[in-house]
Amino acid sequence: MKKITSIIAFLLPALYMAASPLLPADTTFHYNNRKVVISENDNELNISVYHRNEQGDTVQNHKIYEGIFTEERSIERRYENSFEISIPDIFKPKKDRRASRAHWAGFGVGFANLPEGFDSDGELASVLNLNRSLQYNLNLIESSWRMGNSNFTGIVGAGIQFNAIHLQSNKAIEVEDYRTVITTTIPGDEYRKSRLHYTYLTFPFLIETNWNIGRGSHFFINAGVVGKVKTASSSKIWWNDENGKKQKTKLPGELNIRPVTLDLLAQGGVNDFGFFISYTPFDLFRDNKGPKANQATLGLQLYF
Repeated sequence: MKKITSIIAFLLPALYMAASPLLPADTTFHYNNRKVVISENDNELNISVYHRNEQGDTVQNHKIYEGIFTEERSIERRYENSFEISIPDIFKPKKDRRASRAHWAGFGVGFANLPEGFDSDGELASVLNLNRSLQYNLNLIESSWRMGNSNFTGIVGAGIQFNAIHLQSNKAIEVEDYRTVITTTIPGDEYRKSRLHYTYLTFPFLIETNWNIGRGSHFFINAGVVGKVKTASSSKIWWNDENGKKQKTKLPGELNIRPVTLDLLAQGGVNDFGFFISYTPFDLFRDNKGPKANQATLGLQLYF
């Protein structure tokens, strides 16, 4: 950064001339292995600094600094490379942490429902305990890159999604004749708790944009798709035996949950806190192997 500052200071007289009508609106300077591009458009002065890497007869340019200056505001950015890979700041020393402008890595929790579509409740949704049906997101890896000179950022990464879907106390998810079905207990013999659990590895592709809102804060929105690969699933019931002792049983059988699927995801918020809404356009269970259900989740997310 000191080298960049020295270059700009060295070129201040030239910058002043470039802003005047005596020179063209776009001007390029070369200094050692740096290239400085100055452009002016609609009272906005843009200064970009590139590192020039000589390789035979070709020259590769990597942007390392950009400044946008107007009468009302100034924006400065540093680039270590044209592609940036980051890990959650909680794993970095405090002195190395920075404010993130990409939002995937973090922890979130939301209320999950299993309707059959946007407009009607499915067979499984009607027997859920919605107050206890939750989705947990633990997103650990995040990579991002700026899309050209636009205000849009592409985001990819990886994470884990845990789903704990609770049913009414007289219902359970079981497997009969290789098909997943909803069963009902006899009156007076209800379960203490009945839960369907499934876990995915998640791989997002999101596009994000954000705006400064003053006092060092920014508002962001992003949207895209999240590919999901199932890693585990189970159906369990909790009940009391004849002596009143609490028991737990894992119901046997392959639950026929779709092994590969995807979510449509939208997120928004301020700085490191926001909300998310997701919807799975494919059935939770394989075709003709279980009840009709598409997952929809609304929740809050804390970004690392």
